[in-house]
Order: sequence, then C-alpha cells, then structure tokens
Amino acid sequence: MYTLPRETDILIVYYTRFGTLGRLAEEIAAGARSVPRTTVSLLRVEDQPIEELRPGEDEAAMRRRRAVILQRLAAADALIVGAPSYFGSMASPVKRFFEDCVTASIPPMTDRSRPWRQHLFHRKVGGAFTTSATPHGGNEQTLHSILTMLIHLGLILVTPGQGAPILENEAAPYGPTAITGPEGDRPPGPAEAEAARAYGALVAEVTAWLRWGRGEWERWRATAYPTPAPASGAPPT
Repeated sequence: MYTLPRETDILIVYYTRFGTLGRLAEEIAAGARSVPRTTVSLLRVEDQPIEELRPGEDEAAMRRRRAVILQRLAAADALIVGAPSYFGSMASPVKRFFEDCVTASIPPMTDRSRPWRQHLFHRKVGGAFTTSATPHGGNEQTLHSILTMLIHLGLILVTPGQGAPILENEAAPYGPTAITGPEGDRPPGPAEAEAARAYGALVAEVTAWLRWGRGEWERWRATAYPTPAPASGAPPT
C-alpha cells in the first residue's frame, strides 16, 4: 500500500494589525498539528510590498528574502490564507502579497498584471479565515474574496460547511471567523477558537487524503498503463 513519503506541509499565510487574526491563525495551526504526520508553519504578511527594500537591505538581500518566501509557498501542500475584513474585502496587503509572489520570477519586460496565468499554486489545497469588528462587518464577503482569489490561482478549496446543529451553529460555512470589537483586539472566544481548531484539522486531513490518493492513482496508472520501453537504438521519448 502507498504511504506518504513525507509529512503533510500546511502553510498559514496571514496579515494582522492588532493581533486577533494572528491568534486565530494559531488556533488553526493547533488543529492542523493534531493530525498525525502534519507540519504547520505560519507566514505573516507585512504592510510593505515584498520587493520594497527593508532598512539596511540591498537588491541582492531583497532577492534572497523573496526567494525564501517563494520556496515556502511552493513547498506547501496547503495554503490557509487569513486577512481581516476591510471595507467588506480582504486587506490589500494580502492581495498584493499574492500578486507579487506569483509574478516574482517573470522578467520585467513581461506583462506582470495577470498573475492568474502563473501556476505556482495549482493543485494545492486552499482555505480562508478572517476577522471583523462587528458580526456584520463583512466577514463572509471577505471570506468570499479570499476564496475567489484562491480559485483563480488554481487551488482546491476546503471549507467547513454548515456546522451542527444546522442553522443554529453561528460559525460561517466558508471558513473560521472572529469578532474583534471596536478596538480590534478582542481575542477569539471559545466557540470561535474551537471552530478554528476543527478547521485546521479538517484541512490537514483532506490534504493528506488528496496526497495519498494521488500517490495511489499514480501507482495504479504506472501498473495499468506502463510506458513501453523504447526500441533498441530508438531515441527516448
């Protein structure tokens, strides 16, 4: 039977100003780590664009820093993306982060305004989470905006769906949320934290299923449809 050659790699990409969304990210990470053979890491998005030089940094150092970020994104089996709700949509640094990442390797003379043409994230698992100041502060619309971006980038979405008891559970079916209050610093409540942990475990499990299923399918295909050996003297195909 096929076994996974390495642990499932989950990367949580998030942006936070007041800390609550970061705490929600930690709860999601804790849930994902509860699934055996799962590695979880967190990547905090900064306000500055990736290619903007940091204090004391030159172009070479910026390229090295950018390469590390791109390698982390490329290596992950699943990306769970979190952004606070600003004007009913994801915070702009998150959108800019992904636009910059998927076009980072394109030469300057190439049109970099169409990041969905790049395939860096194709076939990864994707998910979303958010926070808003009030229950009607745009959290569901923000989840939609993140999930739509992930669809354009070719990810396979995993959402929690309606929680039990149906129509009585306050959790959003699109991803974990938390209400931060007027100052933006209210920590996730018990129900919000529990929903976040359950979601992290769900994403980790589904990602492992997909990886295992792909391995089984490739093994079956190689057995059922073996590639014929080239004829003697024929060039390899």
